[in-house]
Amino acid sequence: MRAESGEAVDHLRRLAAQLEAHAFQVRLRSPTGLYPRLHVINPMVPARTEDVLAAHEEDGEWWFWLSWAGRIGHAEDVATAAERVASVLHVIRR
Repeated sequence: MRAESGEAVDHLRRLAAQLEAHAFQVRLRSPTGLYPRLHVINPMVPARTEDVLAAHEEDGEWWFWLSWAGRIGHAEDVATAAERVASVLHVIRR
């Protein structure tokens, strides 16, 4: 599981960079016994948050998932995943 967690963190860091570039606040968390997650905060409405996880399917492909098991995009496509997180958090681009 350690290798999988390390790879998940790598994917989440790439997503974090994309989200930070769009003015989101992010915190990477690795709680003991749980999957690593990226806590994303809408800075305009700090009560609007979402946790994003990275996990692989049986075929080895990595995907980003919302905390409520909503698959949002392939881990190689961080731009699309970031757009979907933005839509969940109802962020309007300036």
